[in-house]
Amino acid sequence: MHLVLVDDEPAILDVLAAACSADGHTVVTFSSSSNALRYLASHSADLLVADIVMPPPDGFRLVTAAQKAQPDLAAILVTGYSSRYSIEDMLACGATDLLFKPFRLQELRARIRLAQARRRMQALASVRPTRATAVREPASGAETEARQALYLLSRRAG
Repeated sequence: MHLVLVDDEPAILDVLAAACSADGHTVVTFSSSSNALRYLASHSADLLVADIVMPPPDGFRLVTAAQKAQPDLAAILVTGYSSRYSIEDMLACGATDLLFKPFRLQELRARIRLAQARRRMQALASVRPTRATAVREPASGAETEARQALYLLSRRAG
């Protein structure tokens, strides 16, 4: 996955970037929301991981603006203020997950895998044939046999 990590604390950013890169992700880091937004305006990404509390724009505004540029961009918000922010706040801005500091890298990795699975499911749903297109496609031999068997059963029952 192509990840964009944003945190105004360089030490945290370095640790997160190293862990995500070690997992095989392409990682781009920013210590400024403004710079991240400029990047996301012209580069496609799969997942944005951003701290909430940063110099303006904060993480909520970053996610909202980033998703205007890339509507399919998934976002995980991170905060050290567990009593200050809620799941409702996270959902209101369009983020898909909320992670409270301090967290273990295993937890971040699990959340990234979850975001990756969601993207795969969305991609599958978007290419799944509609009923109209499925009817026009030629049926396989097994499908034809199954339809014939259902037809014969329905004739016997009726």
